[in-house]
Amino acid sequence: MKAFLLCMVPLLANGSASADEEGFVSIFDGRSLAGWQGQDDSFWTIEDEAITGTIKPDHRPPMNQYLVWQGGLVEDFEIKLDYRHTGSTTPDTNGGFQYRSRRLPNGDVAGYQVDNNFGQPWRARLYDEFGRHDLALEGQEAWFSPTGDRSVKTGTVEAAPAKFRLDDWHEYHLSAIGPELTLSVNGRVIAVAHDGDGDCFEARGILAMQLHTGPTMKAQFKNIRLKQIRVAPADSRDAIVAFASLHWDLGERSNAHQPPLAPVGDITLTQVDNERVARMKQAHFHAQVDLNTPKEWNVPGSSMTTHLRGSIDSSANDVILWSKGRVGNELHFCWTASKVDQKRELNFSIRTDQGSFHVKGDAGVDGTMHDWIARYDGQTLSLWTDGEEVASIPAAGTLQPSSAPILIGAASKSENVEGSFTGDLEEISLWNQALTLEQIERVSP
Repeated sequence: MKAFLLCMVPLLANGSASADEEGFVSIFDGRSLAGWQGQDDSFWTIEDEAITGTIKPDHRPPMNQYLVWQGGLVEDFEIKLDYRHTGSTTPDTNGGFQYRSRRLPNGDVAGYQVDNNFGQPWRARLYDEFGRHDLALEGQEAWFSPTGDRSVKTGTVEAAPAKFRLDDWHEYHLSAIGPELTLSVNGRVIAVAHDGDGDCFEARGILAMQLHTGPTMKAQFKNIRLKQIRVAPADSRDAIVAFASLHWDLGERSNAHQPPLAPVGDITLTQVDNERVARMKQAHFHAQVDLNTPKEWNVPGSSMTTHLRGSIDSSANDVILWSKGRVGNELHFCWTASKVDQKRELNFSIRTDQGSFHVKGDAGVDGTMHDWIARYDGQTLSLWTDGEEVASIPAAGTLQPSSAPILIGAASKSENVEGSFTGDLEEISLWNQALTLEQIERVSP
């Protein structure tokens, strides 16, 4: 598991550990971007002994940019850092940092965020990128119920001082202990969120600094110190899933999916063997709704892994499980399952610059929950059912992008949606890399 664990083992940017009396450890050396990685590093430099994200008149990002800490996941933790925004004070100037988040296939990031904005009555807030949005604004304490209802009190925490300006340096101190999220600025608690919504709550994820799209400006971060209180073992199933580029527990409330999913057709949430599932009858989910770039979640490079956990109704003939495109130049990847001689055959297809590749194998017995995994490592395309490899073929090339949306239980051809799914789906994940054999065993419980 060495290749995958390199990004999971807690590392320090300067290669050494030095904790202060409170247990905080520096994760930025003040001189380089060692230990940090962005989807486009051309937007990131070191200035003023700070990580600096810059938007120039002739160099503007097409989407939000993130610089991700390569030391692993954060779970229960505290972080302290100095932050400022310079170059613009217009209402569309904002930025912050992500935590317990997920890096999407195109490098965007979804999840918890500390957010700042020049053009709002509040200047800092606890936020949920791609999800519920406002958690707690400056001066608020907020509670989320198990059903997602939000209640807010003011007066229990302070707002920042009136002279608080985002273009000055300020120390941010974020504490994330289980569902308790507390943001302090310059030693003053200014926002608190109690996230009791189990469907939306994220226990672990990546840490990333943000450069938000907008006018010419700079976002700067320095003196970044982290205190890890609890983190899942790097080889645990929880950690492997947290590093997935996409992950949905389909038995959650439809308004809790992050990134969002739109249910289409007859879908009922129920339990099977103590697991929450989406029971679907001629139905599907449409991903990437209400996003600025709704069709750009393509896996780059020449490796990927996808995982589904579910069961197919025995009455269904040919079904589509999960897709981004279906045929020709619209194909990025596609899962289908067909009945062949009273058996269920699993099919997975990808398109690379070397052509289209299709692998087929045994899907197991209908009506029974199975874990299905497809893995592409640049040389081989393989299928796995319940942790056992059932088929593989030679395959090569760089995965080719598709403008088609991601659909669960259906596929798109041109502007039309075809197919629908009947059965139970519990969980879906996608990684921008080929999982190791050990990781495949852990993902398939």
